[in-house]
Amino acid sequence: MGIEDKKEIETLMNIVINQIPSYTNMINSEHWDVNLDDCILGMVYHSFVAKSTDYLNNKRTDNKQETNAESTFEMMNLISEVFNDRLADIKQEIISSLNS
Repeated sequence: MGIEDKKEIETLMNIVINQIPSYTNMINSEHWDVNLDDCILGMVYHSFVAKSTDYLNNKRTDNKQETNAESTFEMMNLISEVFNDRLADIKQEIISSLNS
């Protein structure tokens, strides 16, 4: 996985962050008895991991790359790295969305 993969994963992260207001509206409209911050963060994480994993798995298939434990760990490390790098942005967007 190279720089282009990381850029694509970062683009997917931006897409998921832009979905936060939709997640907020969905949760607020249901009047669920949950910690909204944690619930939205979980939704962001789940969506990001799903989109990123699909992208990377499809790319591996298209390029006929072997899937093994090492490549899977490399993929998950990249996904975790991008998520952790953007965690402050995610939290800020959640706070902004809940306060609007």
